[in-house]
Amino acid sequence: MSFQHTAEIEVADTDGCPVGTLSISTRKIDQFRFLAQQVRARETASILRRLAKEGEGKRLEVPKLRNAMHSRFMLGLWMKAFRRAIGFALILFTGAATFGALHIDAQRNYALARQRYFENSQATARATAKTVEDSLGAIYENVRTLTYLPSVRNLDRHGTNLGDEGRATIQQIYNNLANSVSISEVYFLPLDFDPDRFDPVTGKLEEPILQFDQLIVNAKARGAAADQNKLQELDAHSLTRPPEEIETYEYHELAKQLAWLKANYPNSSSIDGLNVPVIGTKELITCDNTDFIHSGNDGDRSGFILSVPVFSADGSLRGSVSAIMLTSALRKLLPGSEYVIVNSGYGFESDQHQLPASLAADTHSFTAPDPNLIYSQVIPLSLNDPRSSWHLWAGFPNSRFESNVDAKSVRQFELSGYAAIVVVTLLAMACWYAIARSMSLQANAAETLERRVDERTAEIQHLATHDILTGLPNRGLLADTMDEALRSLRGSEKLAVHCVDLDRFKPVNDTLGHPIGDELLGAVAKRLKQQAGETAMVARVGGDEFIIIQLLFDGDAQAGALASRVIHALSGEFVIQGHKINIGASIGIAAFPDDGDSSEILIRNADLALYKAKMEGRGTCRSFEPGMDARLQERRLLEAELALAVANDQFVLHYQPLHDAKTSKLTGFEALVRWNHPRLGLLPPSEFIYLSEETGVIDTLGEWIMRQACVDAAQWPQPVKVAVNLSPAQFKQQGLALQVAAALAASNLLPARLELEITESVLLAHNEHTIQTLYSLRDLGVGIAMDDFGTGYSSLSYLRSFPFNRIKIDRSFVSLMCESSESRAIVKAVADLGSTLGMTTTAEGVETEDQYRLVKENGCTDVQGWLFGRPMPASDLPALFEAPRTLTA
Repeated sequence: MSFQHTAEIEVADTDGCPVGTLSISTRKIDQFRFLAQQVRARETASILRRLAKEGEGKRLEVPKLRNAMHSRFMLGLWMKAFRRAIGFALILFTGAATFGALHIDAQRNYALARQRYFENSQATARATAKTVEDSLGAIYENVRTLTYLPSVRNLDRHGTNLGDEGRATIQQIYNNLANSVSISEVYFLPLDFDPDRFDPVTGKLEEPILQFDQLIVNAKARGAAADQNKLQELDAHSLTRPPEEIETYEYHELAKQLAWLKANYPNSSSIDGLNVPVIGTKELITCDNTDFIHSGNDGDRSGFILSVPVFSADGSLRGSVSAIMLTSALRKLLPGSEYVIVNSGYGFESDQHQLPASLAADTHSFTAPDPNLIYSQVIPLSLNDPRSSWHLWAGFPNSRFESNVDAKSVRQFELSGYAAIVVVTLLAMACWYAIARSMSLQANAAETLERRVDERTAEIQHLATHDILTGLPNRGLLADTMDEALRSLRGSEKLAVHCVDLDRFKPVNDTLGHPIGDELLGAVAKRLKQQAGETAMVARVGGDEFIIIQLLFDGDAQAGALASRVIHALSGEFVIQGHKINIGASIGIAAFPDDGDSSEILIRNADLALYKAKMEGRGTCRSFEPGMDARLQERRLLEAELALAVANDQFVLHYQPLHDAKTSKLTGFEALVRWNHPRLGLLPPSEFIYLSEETGVIDTLGEWIMRQACVDAAQWPQPVKVAVNLSPAQFKQQGLALQVAAALAASNLLPARLELEITESVLLAHNEHTIQTLYSLRDLGVGIAMDDFGTGYSSLSYLRSFPFNRIKIDRSFVSLMCESSESRAIVKAVADLGSTLGMTTTAEGVETEDQYRLVKENGCTDVQGWLFGRPMPASDLPALFEAPRTLTA
């Protein structure tokens, strides 16, 4: 970037006395001026001196330099005797001062090391608390799921009415608990459970309805026991467990929990949504009839009970489901013996007998941090226990910090420094009379100290003005540089601001991890600097956002050329740690003075142009236009209104019918959401779904659509189904399967009448969590359909990743069947593939009789389109049930 003016510097001798000035043209160092805040003053002076030697500029004027140097030499000789006299005292004073400075610096470094150790310990403790909280939460969610199952809600006293489907579902959840979170046992307690009452059916004291695994195994035998005529036919071991497994003490603890639930939650009216309470107990021995004795030798057989209430269909308390969490399982969650899981209300303290002697001796002091430890904290654990709160106590002894590498290095550096000072001082005292050598050593020491100060200052300044990850200037340096550049522009010179945003960068972070994403950003920064050259500056201002400021000599075309080079460079393949990555970029441009007269306005307008580029397909460049601001304001207003739309009940569902291809019989409806906008009218999903995904509203909106579709479908005649679309963003939730189960339970809709439609973008990342969620949804009994099949990149591989129930052929193929033999061949191939894999195939977008005839002839099992009906409100559906439409082709 060219700035034509003259710069002057003042040159001084080693003592700081001015000896002349240097006046020079800066044509050859314009790039250094442009990046002035990145260049140290010493380096700038060195460059100017080098240019002066080359003859550019005026000569250095030093008319009295020779006399000044002679006078200073004579003065040095005169001071030599005086320096000899005070040398010993000066050396001692310097040694003492350095000793004190080193001590102060060491104490400061020691305090910083202590602070870093505290912050690291706090982060470790919070991570451990999150692990424990997640495990307890997993128990709670699975047990809560059991309480919502109709088969559990309706279970009779001895489990005689449990069907095969209920047993399979209960067994699956029990396996999750046993395998994932080390649950010892799971019980079901009816409301009238009394461990001291005699049970005439089993012939012994009353027990809970057996552990769910035994309940499943012996359900048929218990059914026979209920029939008094068949009691003699039972095997002797069908209804009883071995005597050593009759856990009387546990049963009384269970009865106490059930009594508390009766008193505090007699019905479900006090429970908001899925916010079901869970209550616990003190620690006890499992498979025994005695209380738990803290001997320190029973950890593998001890645990505590967590109970969740079960409510019947009318909302009254039906009983409870209880699970026993083993203390040994808790121990595995803790990384060391410095942690204790505490519930003071229940008197529960895990593994406190294993604490090191260096920690607190009082085992009842874990409700508050220990002030005697270098780090101690009580971290609350989020568990919906209304009776008593759970905490994680963490405490690290001071000895651990003393043995820490940072603390040791500080101490070693301090001791080494003291030794060095002593040695240097002794040597200086021994050699104090060598004035010349002493002066040289002092000059060298001063130079070294100055260099270190300069280096440290430059390092701090660089960290304050640059992005740590890429080394590019940050937003603060960018603004300062732009302001300086705007002030320096002359004549017809212009300044262009390029806002660069990476396309498809987020999937890289999500699928390959942040370390690879960080390395990718560094590679992007290198390519940007290569394309920008010496007349432009590149800065990083956000996660994957960069800004380039460019001086324009040849008009706006120069800015477009740079943007094209950048887009081309970033569209090329990146190889990061063996991974081949393709991203791309979109760019928005604003130019001074046409599009703004300040750095803030230019950046904002360039960002508006960037937004337009991304909206028009990405991988493009757009320049700022005045109307862009109004469109952005409209989008932001729509985002704000969307956040309140669910709460204000502004959404409605329309339903488009699906018909059997052979009989044209009505088989179901696809639920399609509409936004009844108070200002813009009825909006289709294409106007707001992408906004809901970007702003996070899709989670709340998707849950509402699921609940409303299930409620509406429950009123339709069987076996008419309802299909609900799931957004890829919804699969990032941890409780999607539980959300669907809750909607089915609340509406009493059979799972077989619900079908969930996903697009291949859900499977794009090949995420293990996504596949597990799909299997969890299918285990509920609902159908899974692949929507818009054939429009993506790897649809066939996705059919292998997960066994779908249905394939929906995209309307783009159906619409061309009458004109294109290739489209007919594709539809037939997909229908044959679905038939081979045992999947039904639905042709979307059937609008004419000829299209209907062709999709039926080519093997599609279901059809959907305007020929059979457009999306309609739920109030219009009864007419279809009363007089269903029949078509022939």
